[in-house]
Amino acid sequence: MKLHPSRSHAAALVILGVLSGCGGGGGNSGSGGQSPTFPASGAFGWILKAAGPTDALKYGLSLVHPGKPDTEYVIELASSVVSDARLVASGSVDTGQLRATSIQPHALVYIVGGDVRSVPMQANGTAPLSRVQRSQSTSACRFVIEANDYATPQASRFIVSTAGGDGQCDTADDGRAEVQLSATLGVVYTPVTGEVPLDVVRDPATLAPRGWIYARSVALWGNGPPTTFATRAVNAPAVTGVIASTYNSALVEDGTQLSVLTFAGGSLFTETQLSSLTTGGSGWQSIGFDANSFYAYRNSSTTFNSTFTVLRITRSNPTVSVLATGPGLISLSSMGRDVLYLTVFGEADNRLIRLNKAGGLPSETVSPLTTFTSVQTSANGVHQLWRVTGVGSASTSYAVDIVNESNATLYTSAGGFPMSVAEASSLNFNASESRTTFVFAGGYADRAFGDATLVAYDTSTLTANVMGTLPGTADFGADFVYASTIGGPTSFGMGFAARSSNGSAQETGAKVFSYDHATPNSLKVATIQP
Repeated sequence: MKLHPSRSHAAALVILGVLSGCGGGGGNSGSGGQSPTFPASGAFGWILKAAGPTDALKYGLSLVHPGKPDTEYVIELASSVVSDARLVASGSVDTGQLRATSIQPHALVYIVGGDVRSVPMQANGTAPLSRVQRSQSTSACRFVIEANDYATPQASRFIVSTAGGDGQCDTADDGRAEVQLSATLGVVYTPVTGEVPLDVVRDPATLAPRGWIYARSVALWGNGPPTTFATRAVNAPAVTGVIASTYNSALVEDGTQLSVLTFAGGSLFTETQLSSLTTGGSGWQSIGFDANSFYAYRNSSTTFNSTFTVLRITRSNPTVSVLATGPGLISLSSMGRDVLYLTVFGEADNRLIRLNKAGGLPSETVSPLTTFTSVQTSANGVHQLWRVTGVGSASTSYAVDIVNESNATLYTSAGGFPMSVAEASSLNFNASESRTTFVFAGGYADRAFGDATLVAYDTSTLTANVMGTLPGTADFGADFVYASTIGGPTSFGMGFAARSSNGSAQETGAKVFSYDHATPNSLKVATIQP
């Protein structure tokens, strides 16, 4: 779901929803003085544990293994300040079907105090903390590009942002660095000088990442220095951003128009420039892509009296069509199987627009400014609709509906609050959305997540599983409770819950829990830290 800066109350709700997919907390019941034992096989789950003011959270990192759900393996304390993390996954790559299947966690790369580190996610009978590898960098901030090699995960690479001369992250002088995983060297960190990569290019035959896209060229990796191939003439405008990329193409912009770069294999890279009358300006945002087309939108300004434009760009023999224009500011977008969903803020109302990919008149639900509605899509044409009413009032209420693309409601959760979308166990390289399972809280109320139920909805089987009750009164009394979950690519997931006091998530007494999203009543709280 793509997010755009928006009206303050609604944005605060969306940000809370996003934060509830990021983590927090910590707790320690000890191991009773016994020598710890560690799982010998299988994949760990992971969670970022937040602590501190909700507008300036600090994060730690913990693992739990499904074979020992009562045990929390602390990798980094919240005081260490983990700033970002990405899962490196392995899978069986089917080049004919353009898929990676049987996806499993391989390693977790994360940034703590400017240092990029990795921890293996497959158990081997030893303490996971003892297996952490460090790049010894000091300035890394966040992951900005990921190039996961599913067939050879140890060959995966990343681009991270880095603190510039002011020593601060997320400022105008930020730089870039490349992070390579190596079976022999561990985590290799190399500052980028000169041009910075804009995105990854994959091999259309093997589907493996093989290079970086730059402003006027593509640089392919090899055993030595990268081999560079021009994609634009030196006197042509430089590409300023990659809007979306597939295994064999990319939608790019240069500030004056959009283009499609096509990767036929080898050193053949072709560009098709699209009409500047339709695609002029900058600031295009991706809604998604499927086997046939890219979908993108642009707001004319950042104010509520903006006008928006939605485009469909075919991937083969690229041509552009305007699917919709209208008044308002697109703040969220999501791509379904046959439709696109847009949350549009206007000066007098908020709208949820359902737009057919093939064109035609859009379907609109118009709501007052005090109602916020958004849709998070799955790969199966069954989606999660979240509605918040009474925004900014003392009687705010929440609901999650599971809907199909005919707008029929398949399941309703009163007090529903989205928590995460489980990462997919099967990845479609030919579409931007592969996920199929939504995780949300039911009964989110005056104490937020306290004593709410944890629910998973599987859009493949149209099944809702209530996995258990989140920590609440028994652990935190009458206090407000902050919680988070993360899951996939297997059915195992993790979460945490913490007391929220005076706008801060409290590390003391916080709970880490795990669950299996395919199994009812599977939520278990970890009580041991070896």
